[in-house]
Amino acid sequence: MKALRNVSILALALFYTAASAGELGNNCTTSMAAGLTVPSDCSQNSIYEGKTYCFGTDKSKAAFDQSSNKKEIIAKATAEYAKTQEVERMKITQEQALTEIKKADCDLTNKDLGYLDFKGMNLSHCKLVNVSFFGSDLRGSNLRGAKMKGSYLNLARLEGADLSGADLTDAIIFQAIFDKTNFKGANLTNARMIGTLGKVNMSGANAQKARFGLDMGNQPMGQMKFDSVGGDFSNANFEGADLNIASFLFANLRGANLSHTNLYRAEFGQADLTGANLTGANMTDALVDDAKFTDVIGLDTVKGFETIKGKCKDCIIK
Repeated sequence: MKALRNVSILALALFYTAASAGELGNNCTTSMAAGLTVPSDCSQNSIYEGKTYCFGTDKSKAAFDQSSNKKEIIAKATAEYAKTQEVERMKITQEQALTEIKKADCDLTNKDLGYLDFKGMNLSHCKLVNVSFFGSDLRGSNLRGAKMKGSYLNLARLEGADLSGADLTDAIIFQAIFDKTNFKGANLTNARMIGTLGKVNMSGANAQKARFGLDMGNQPMGQMKFDSVGGDFSNANFEGADLNIASFLFANLRGANLSHTNLYRAEFGQADLTGANLTGANMTDALVDDAKFTDVIGLDTVKGFETIKGKCKDCIIK
């Protein structure tokens, strides 16, 4: 009996060891593929081609298990994980950060500035590549034209911040606090953004292949999505972007490039899309009630247009 008990204990030990030793540093595979780093204890996992992949929630695991293209998910997750491992960010204090900001050649590259206070400060002259502003206070700060490629702004306070013309390529901005935040002309190529943005100014921004869509596999706290009521996206370039379930209610999308975007169930109620380019976009089940489609380009090439909800203006396909 004692021998059997010892075997059972050993089996359990081996099980928990295996469960805690997954690929991608035990981060959620589905979320990592969507550009988000979500740690897990790997208690929820799947074995694929002899390797253990971890998940943060049962929904994330199900999304992977039910996928017909697991290799693509793993490839995207692996590439994203490699980015996070390339350069380790060094944590510095508020005093050290302020000392550097005072320098004309301010360089905070690869620094961890999490939860520090930069309210109302001018950081536009600083090099901020791969910087973490996790939970930092950037209210009213000047980041015009700042080099912020690969920056991490999760939960940061960005009310009134000026990021016009900033380079935010590959940036992750997840559930930050926005209010009158200015992204005019910013480069948001391949950036990942989710949150309630309100009347954000993203006019003229370049958001090609940006990932603003809902991450279906990682919703432990309820639905979190890109939600901007009355925002200015005029002449913004969203070509190839994922904007699924994103909300653009009352938004200004005049002249915006939405070609080949994923607009599945996106909300455009009373938005102005005059002159926008929708060539090859997927608008399956999108909400378009009272949205203005005057002179929209490529309407006849839109996928799923027959499934749209609501009555739009000037949206007759000729």
